[in-house]
Amino acid sequence: MHNPMGFFNQKNNFPFQAMPQSQFGPENLLELKKMVKQYHSILNDDFWSNIHGLGTSKRKEIQLIPVEIWESEYSIYLSIICPGLKELNHAKVFFQNDQVLTLKIKHQSVKPAGANTLLSSDLPQTTYEREIFLPKSVMTSNYSSSYEDGILTYVLKKAEDHETDLDIPFDF
Repeated sequence: MHNPMGFFNQKNNFPFQAMPQSQFGPENLLELKKMVKQYHSILNDDFWSNIHGLGTSKRKEIQLIPVEIWESEYSIYLSIICPGLKELNHAKVFFQNDQVLTLKIKHQSVKPAGANTLLSSDLPQTTYEREIFLPKSVMTSNYSSSYEDGILTYVLKKAEDHETDLDIPFDF
């Protein structure tokens, strides 16, 4: 593989000194093209993305599902910011155990009445998922959900504490 820094290490080649100023022919264009290609190999989007605001890459940002976890005496509440959810069944919760669950939300376009063709969209049109770690154990079969004003809420019943004092006999 060609070393992109090799061009800069050559004598009289940085940046235009090797090109005669009085004439400019096709061979000079090839050299110029080679130089530009070497610049781009070093000063690429990875380079510019490290300088705030100058990256030109259109990399897709990771969409996060914002969640707040609340607690009452008997319940854990998950409040999820989820605007545009068309139906409550487009959001599902899957329990891995009594303190870890996976939330899956299917987003779709929000078509206004009278619109025919979608021209452009920044809205997610896929299923997103997030693993959520709960601070306390919950009953995985006893929960409810509701959706109002763009907020999806799950109410999870806390698992009852089964802490009992165990008498462990010591024989010495």
